[in-house]
Amino acid sequence: MHDEGAQSSPKIFANIFISFVGAGVLGLPFAYKEAGVMEGFIIMTLIGLVSTKAMLLLIDCKYKLLAKRPNGSSTHDVETVEAASPQIPDRDIEYGDIGYYAIGSFGRYLVEVSIIVSQVGFSCAYLIFITENINNVLPNLSKGAILIGLLLPLFFLSLLRHLQSLGTFSLFADFANIFAYGIVYYFDLSQTHHIKLHPRAWSLEGFPFFLGIAIYCYEGAGMILSLEQSVAKEKRGKFRTLFKIAMFIVTSIYISFGTFGYLSFGPETNSIITLNLPSGPFPLIVKLCLSFSLFFTYPVMMFPVVRIIELKMFGDPQSSGHAGIVIRACLVILTGLVITAIPNFANLMALVGSSCCTLLSFTLPGFFHMKVFKDDKRRLARAFDWLLILLGIVGALIGTQDALSRIFSGSGAEVVIDGNGPTAPALSSTHKQQL
Repeated sequence: MHDEGAQSSPKIFANIFISFVGAGVLGLPFAYKEAGVMEGFIIMTLIGLVSTKAMLLLIDCKYKLLAKRPNGSSTHDVETVEAASPQIPDRDIEYGDIGYYAIGSFGRYLVEVSIIVSQVGFSCAYLIFITENINNVLPNLSKGAILIGLLLPLFFLSLLRHLQSLGTFSLFADFANIFAYGIVYYFDLSQTHHIKLHPRAWSLEGFPFFLGIAIYCYEGAGMILSLEQSVAKEKRGKFRTLFKIAMFIVTSIYISFGTFGYLSFGPETNSIITLNLPSGPFPLIVKLCLSFSLFFTYPVMMFPVVRIIELKMFGDPQSSGHAGIVIRACLVILTGLVITAIPNFANLMALVGSSCCTLLSFTLPGFFHMKVFKDDKRRLARAFDWLLILLGIVGALIGTQDALSRIFSGSGAEVVIDGNGPTAPALSSTHKQQL
């Protein structure tokens, strides 16, 4: 199957790029407002470098395990990890498989629970974005009514058993994403010279919050093995180089988008940057494009959640029948309940990023690599594994505590809606003239 995967470098690059440039970028300007420009630049750069290396460690683990198969090239001198070589599946290794062969069934359990919680969290963030922006465009509709109106069609979309069924919509969604981000980017760049402010450079108080948002932005970490497997086998040697290039560009976009978004709106920056846009045709197009994109990305995010649950309960997802319908209905309702309890986009991003994403992006890759390569005596490699583990644990503790304190205290960007869109006193007239 994989021989028919992506073969051209542009297509491989596009798959990587699209997997990492998601809704998280829309919360970055608010994160920069909380942490400061210089602090944000340093943290985002470091997180980009470390997370890229951590994801490549998972690929190293995969090929180490593949070499342990009976027909592998190095079975004669490699100690088994958790199980005997014949038990290593005759297929591509997944993240959960690495966890299993590193530390046993508990490792697979950790990966699967983290993926479920993080994917549900991403879906919830998408719902918040869509409801906020529809309410911004149609203020006469309550957010509750909008949410109820969204859940039913999303439930029917979640019934699709194959992602190929969403292929056409996903393609349009990707183009809508790129187009909308480009408009917001241009808008930010065109407005910075009108803003007279002294931007915040540093804020230790905002460090935990920004850390959670930054880690959330690399939400594709759990998909790194799937991305590599989507490449034709004879072309997989190119993947590492293309992946590094793509991550450099993605990190550069994150840094510039967050910086210019904050500089453009200053203290008025909202938790979702599109809510700062005034009324007008281009802002309306941006909101509609992004809402359309995230609406059809929602079932894609929920797909691995349903698959993991069905595999655990039924063994074969195709045999779930009516029970599978009930599972999907419960998951869709759950996302609605979550955003009713946590309606702030940035706070939810920080909570998901600090809790599950730190585990998937740092702690588990470091720990699994240490176990899989326990015969590796290189001190630098072992030190980096420990760095990932400690960074993940510390980031999870301080980030989760900060996110929960913000949620329970009700802090976050307040969006004031009037007849002309969000209130931004010093900016509205200038923005309207530009648009």
